[in-house]
Amino acid sequence: MRAATLALRCVTDRGAFLPRDRRPRGTSAASAWAVTPGRTYAAAGVLALADHVSVLLRDDWGGPAFLPAELFDRTTVVVPAGWSFALDTGERAGRRTLWGEPCVALWGYPELVEDETHVAGLLAGDPGAVAVFDARLDAGSGPGHPERRSARGRPGTGRP
Repeated sequence: MRAATLALRCVTDRGAFLPRDRRPRGTSAASAWAVTPGRTYAAAGVLALADHVSVLLRDDWGGPAFLPAELFDRTTVVVPAGWSFALDTGERAGRRTLWGEPCVALWGYPELVEDETHVAGLLAGDPGAVAVFDARLDAGSGPGHPERRSARGRPGTGRP
C-alpha cells in the first residue's frame, strides 16, 4: 500500500508568530524556517513531542525537515491511507527523540514509525533514510504535485 501525505498550507516562516510555550527547543522569536508562506507542502509525518507538534516535510532547500506544526494550516482533514501510528509511553517512553525532546507519538509512513533509527537518520542526512523519505513523499504526492521534484537542493534538517 502506498503511503499518502497531508496537504499543509504554510502561514508563516518565523518564530515570532509561534506561541512562546509551543516553540521547539533552541528556537526563539527570531528563528526562521526554509518554507514559503502561502505555499502548500506535503507532510509525510507528524510527531507529537513533549511541548509541541512537528510535521515532516520537504523544505524549500529540498531536504527532509521537522518543522513546528503551527507554521501551517491544514488543508487535508483525514489521516492518509497507508500511515502507521506509534505511541511511545511506558517502557518505550524516551527511546525516540527529536533534538533531545522525547517523542510521545508519531504518525506517518511505515519506516518513520516502525524504525526507531529513521528520525535520527533523517536529522543526520543519512542517504538511506533520505532516500526512503524521498520515495515515500514522491509516491504520496503523485504526479504534478508541488512537492514532487526530480532535482533536490541541499538537505535541510528543519533546524532554524
